Amino acid sequence: MTAYIGAVFDNGLVAGLVDILASARERGGTALFADEIARINRTLENCSTTRWAMPSATLAGLLDLIAEELRTSPDRDLPPVFLTRLDAAAGGQDRLEFLAHTASSLRTSKREGIVRFEELPMSTWEAELRYARLRDFSWWVESDEFETFEEGALAGVTSEHPGGCAHLLPGLIAELHSALLLDDDARSAACLRTVVPWATPPILREVLRAASTHLLEAH
Repeated sequence: MTAYIGAVFDNGLVAGLVDILASARERGGTALFADEIARINRTLENCSTTRWAMPSATLAGLLDLIAEELRTSPDRDLPPVFLTRLDAAAGGQDRLEFLAHTASSLRTSKREGIVRFEELPMSTWEAELRYARLRDFSWWVESDEFETFEEGALAGVTSEHPGGCAHLLPGLIAELHSALLLDDDARSAACLRTVVPWATPPILREVLRAASTHLLEAH
């Protein structure tokens, strides 16, 4: 198999989905499996970019295509790392049955509607995806290079000025607002803080204030 075809299995959402489900299998229980399927659909509905790049129906269709490939060409040279991941996720279930069940579960979950955080708390892998800019901003908050937290936050906010602000700040501001809203859901907020330990309301508000002020006054 060529490297660029192998990337369908070894990288991106198919590999991520199988890894997430393998982890749920290790922790035990079908309820965890269903929860992770719901979180995957929630992630895919998170913004228009992800909905355009990989709708849930497309991901389910990819799983169906992989199952069809395994059924019609059992000797096909699929990447061994992917097959190991797949077996870990499937447990003792037949690969084809597992893929078909997962594809069906994605479709069913999507029809049932996107679950809210209050009903199903955010997971660690969700927090890592949803708050990647906050994680990247950690150096400015935690660094001992600056005498005060305020100095570090301001340096981080202005680090890409002027040309990079359009790339950095709108997304960072959106994540800051979103993280502050999580405080109504203690379980999801606690999950975020396992990924971004400094993401407490006072610090988030201060960074948000600095970022918003810079956009309003310097652009």
